[in-house]
Amino acid sequence: MKRFALMSIFAGILIGTGGLVYLRVGGVAGAVLFAFGLLCVVMCGAQLFTGKSGFLPYKESWRLLPMLLGNAVGCMIMACVTRYVANGTVDANLYSILDAREAASWHGLLVTSAGTGMIMTLAVYGARRKHYLPLLFGVPVFILCGLPHCVADAYYYAVALLNGGAEWSMLGAWGWAIVGNYVGCNLPRWLMGKEFEV
Repeated sequence: MKRFALMSIFAGILIGTGGLVYLRVGGVAGAVLFAFGLLCVVMCGAQLFTGKSGFLPYKESWRLLPMLLGNAVGCMIMACVTRYVANGTVDANLYSILDAREAASWHGLLVTSAGTGMIMTLAVYGARRKHYLPLLFGVPVFILCGLPHCVADAYYYAVALLNGGAEWSMLGAWGWAIVGNYVGCNLPRWLMGKEFEV
Protein backbone atom coordinates (compact mmCIF):
# COMPACT_ATOMS: atom_id res chain seq x y z
CA MET A 1 0.00 0.00 0.00
CA LYS A 2 2.89 2.36 0.78
CA ARG A 3 4.38 1.78 -2.68
CA PHE A 4 0.98 2.38 -4.29
CA ALA A 5 0.62 5.70 -2.42
CA LEU A 6 4.15 6.84 -3.28
CA MET A 7 3.79 5.90 -6.94
CA SER A 8 0.46 7.76 -7.10
CA ILE A 9 2.10 10.87 -5.65
CA PHE A 10 5.04 10.41 -8.02
CA ALA A 11 2.68 10.31 -11.02
CA GLY A 12 1.19 13.64 -9.88
CA ILE A 13 4.68 15.13 -9.56
CA LEU A 14 5.55 13.99 -13.08
CA ILE A 15 2.35 15.37 -14.61
CA GLY A 16 2.84 18.56 -12.59
CA THR A 17 6.33 18.84 -14.07
CA GLY A 18 4.79 18.61 -17.53
CA GLY A 19 2.25 21.23 -16.51
CA LEU A 20 4.96 23.55 -15.27
CA VAL A 21 6.94 23.41 -18.51
CA TYR A 22 3.74 24.03 -20.45
CA LEU A 23 2.93 27.09 -18.33
CA ARG A 24 6.44 28.47 -18.82
CA VAL A 25 6.80 27.74 -22.55
CA GLY A 26 3.24 27.54 -23.88
CA GLY A 27 2.22 26.85 -27.46
CA VAL A 28 3.23 23.83 -29.49
CA ALA A 29 6.68 23.59 -27.88
CA GLY A 30 5.20 23.58 -24.37
CA ALA A 31 2.61 20.98 -25.36
CA VAL A 32 5.30 18.69 -26.79
CA LEU A 33 7.54 19.11 -23.74
CA PHE A 34 4.60 18.28 -21.46
CA ALA A 35 4.80 14.76 -22.93
CA PHE A 36 7.92 14.23 -20.77
CA GLY A 37 5.58 13.76 -17.81
CA LEU A 38 3.55 10.97 -19.39
CA LEU A 39 6.63 9.29 -20.89
CA CYS A 40 8.15 9.13 -17.39
CA VAL A 41 4.89 7.89 -15.84
CA VAL A 42 4.86 4.94 -18.24
CA MET A 43 8.60 4.33 -17.98
CA CYS A 44 8.50 4.25 -14.15
CA GLY A 45 5.18 2.42 -13.81
CA ALA A 46 3.74 5.30 -11.77
CA GLN A 47 0.06 5.16 -10.76
CA LEU A 48 -1.71 7.77 -12.90
CA PHE A 49 -5.52 7.95 -12.85
CA THR A 50 -5.82 8.39 -16.61
CA GLY A 51 -3.10 5.82 -17.25
CA LYS A 52 -4.92 3.10 -15.31
CA SER A 53 -8.65 3.84 -15.70
CA GLY A 54 -8.95 2.04 -19.03
CA PHE A 55 -6.99 -1.02 -17.94
CA LEU A 56 -7.95 -1.88 -14.36
CA PRO A 57 -10.46 -4.73 -13.99
CA TYR A 58 -13.81 -3.20 -13.03
CA LYS A 59 -13.78 -4.94 -9.65
CA GLU A 60 -10.58 -3.01 -8.84
CA SER A 61 -11.96 0.38 -9.91
CA TRP A 62 -12.12 1.44 -6.24
CA ARG A 63 -8.31 1.86 -6.43
CA LEU A 64 -8.77 4.84 -8.73
CA LEU A 65 -10.01 7.12 -5.96
CA PRO A 66 -6.92 6.85 -3.69
CA MET A 67 -4.78 6.93 -6.85
CA LEU A 68 -6.37 10.24 -7.89
CA LEU A 69 -5.90 11.60 -4.37
CA GLY A 70 -2.19 10.71 -4.55
CA ASN A 71 -1.97 12.32 -7.98
CA ALA A 72 -3.50 15.51 -6.53
CA VAL A 73 -0.95 15.51 -3.68
CA GLY A 74 1.87 15.24 -6.22
CA CYS A 75 0.34 18.12 -8.18
CA MET A 76 0.23 20.24 -5.03
CA ILE A 77 3.92 19.53 -4.45
CA MET A 78 4.70 20.75 -7.97
CA ALA A 79 2.46 23.78 -7.44
CA CYS A 80 4.68 24.70 -4.48
CA VAL A 81 7.75 24.35 -6.71
CA THR A 82 6.07 26.57 -9.30
CA ARG A 83 6.01 29.47 -6.85
CA TYR A 84 9.79 29.60 -7.09
CA VAL A 85 9.92 29.66 -10.89
CA ALA A 86 6.75 31.60 -11.71
CA ASN A 87 6.84 34.51 -14.11
CA GLY A 88 4.41 36.51 -16.23
CA THR A 89 4.23 33.78 -18.87
CA VAL A 90 3.17 31.23 -16.25
CA ASP A 91 0.34 33.46 -15.05
CA ALA A 92 -0.89 34.27 -18.56
CA ASN A 93 -0.98 30.62 -19.65
CA LEU A 94 -2.49 29.50 -16.35
CA TYR A 95 -5.41 31.93 -16.44
CA SER A 96 -6.04 31.18 -20.10
CA ILE A 97 -6.61 27.53 -19.11
CA LEU A 98 -8.69 28.42 -16.05
CA ASP A 99 -10.87 30.85 -18.02
CA ALA A 100 -11.58 28.13 -20.60
CA ARG A 101 -12.60 25.67 -17.87
CA GLU A 102 -14.83 28.24 -16.17
CA ALA A 103 -16.54 29.18 -19.44
CA ALA A 104 -17.30 25.55 -20.35
CA SER A 105 -20.67 23.95 -19.58
CA TRP A 106 -20.81 20.75 -17.54
CA HIS A 107 -21.67 18.73 -20.65
CA GLY A 108 -18.91 20.47 -22.59
CA LEU A 109 -16.41 19.48 -19.90
CA LEU A 110 -17.76 15.93 -19.85
CA VAL A 111 -17.48 15.45 -23.62
CA THR A 112 -14.09 17.12 -24.06
CA SER A 113 -12.64 15.28 -21.07
CA ALA A 114 -13.76 12.00 -22.62
CA GLY A 115 -11.58 12.88 -25.59
CA THR A 116 -8.56 13.23 -23.33
CA GLY A 117 -9.30 9.92 -21.64
CA MET A 118 -9.47 8.10 -24.97
CA ILE A 119 -6.19 9.64 -26.11
CA MET A 120 -4.47 8.72 -22.85
CA THR A 121 -5.60 5.09 -22.96
CA LEU A 122 -4.54 4.72 -26.59
CA ALA A 123 -1.15 6.28 -25.81
CA VAL A 124 -0.55 3.82 -22.94
CA TYR A 125 -2.02 0.98 -25.02
CA GLY A 126 0.58 1.71 -27.70
CA ALA A 127 3.43 1.84 -25.17
CA ARG A 128 2.43 -1.58 -23.82
CA ARG A 129 3.01 -2.84 -27.37
CA LYS A 130 6.36 -1.06 -27.74
CA HIS A 131 4.87 1.70 -29.89
CA TYR A 132 5.91 4.95 -28.20
CA LEU A 133 4.89 7.60 -30.73
CA PRO A 134 1.31 7.74 -29.36
CA LEU A 135 2.84 8.72 -25.99
CA LEU A 136 4.84 11.48 -27.60
CA PHE A 137 2.02 12.84 -29.75
CA GLY A 138 -1.01 12.08 -27.57
CA VAL A 139 -0.25 14.74 -24.96
CA PRO A 140 0.27 17.61 -27.45
CA VAL A 141 -2.91 16.52 -29.23
CA PHE A 142 -5.16 16.85 -26.18
CA ILE A 143 -3.45 20.04 -24.99
CA LEU A 144 -3.61 21.82 -28.34
CA CYS A 145 -7.24 20.74 -28.74
CA GLY A 146 -8.01 22.28 -25.32
CA LEU A 147 -9.23 18.97 -23.84
CA PRO A 148 -9.18 18.75 -20.01
CA HIS A 149 -6.99 16.24 -18.20
CA CYS A 150 -8.09 15.88 -14.57
CA VAL A 151 -4.59 15.39 -13.15
CA ALA A 152 -3.04 18.22 -15.14
CA ASP A 153 -6.01 20.36 -14.09
CA ALA A 154 -5.37 19.43 -10.45
CA TYR A 155 -1.93 20.95 -10.91
CA TYR A 156 -3.31 24.11 -12.55
CA TYR A 157 -5.95 24.50 -9.83
CA ALA A 158 -3.31 24.00 -7.13
CA VAL A 159 -1.15 26.74 -8.66
CA ALA A 160 -4.19 29.04 -8.74
CA LEU A 161 -4.99 28.16 -5.11
CA LEU A 162 -1.47 29.06 -3.96
CA ASN A 163 -1.67 32.30 -5.98
CA GLY A 164 -4.94 33.26 -4.30
CA GLY A 165 -6.90 32.90 -7.54
CA ALA A 166 -8.94 29.79 -6.77
CA GLU A 167 -12.72 29.72 -7.29
CA TRP A 168 -15.24 27.19 -6.00
CA SER A 169 -16.33 26.58 -9.58
CA MET A 170 -12.98 24.86 -10.15
CA LEU A 171 -14.13 21.97 -7.97
CA GLY A 172 -17.18 21.37 -10.15
CA ALA A 173 -15.14 21.63 -13.35
CA TRP A 174 -12.61 19.18 -11.92
CA GLY A 175 -15.37 16.72 -11.02
CA TRP A 176 -16.75 16.71 -14.58
CA ALA A 177 -13.22 16.28 -15.96
CA ILE A 178 -12.70 13.24 -13.72
CA VAL A 179 -15.94 11.62 -14.90
CA GLY A 180 -15.27 12.48 -18.54
CA ASN A 181 -11.70 11.20 -18.38
CA TYR A 182 -12.88 7.92 -16.87
CA VAL A 183 -15.51 7.43 -19.58
CA GLY A 184 -13.02 8.29 -22.33
CA CYS A 185 -10.34 6.04 -20.87
CA ASN A 186 -12.76 3.11 -21.16
CA LEU A 187 -13.98 3.87 -24.69
CA PRO A 188 -11.21 1.83 -26.39
CA ARG A 189 -12.00 -1.36 -24.49
CA TRP A 190 -15.76 -0.82 -24.82
CA LEU A 191 -15.56 -0.22 -28.57
CA MET A 192 -12.75 -2.63 -29.45
CA GLY A 193 -14.16 -5.51 -27.42
CA LYS A 194 -12.03 -8.65 -27.62
CA GLU A 195 -9.47 -6.86 -29.80
CA PHE A 196 -8.54 -4.74 -26.78
CA GLU A 197 -5.93 -6.90 -25.11
CA VAL A 198 -4.65 -5.75 -21.75
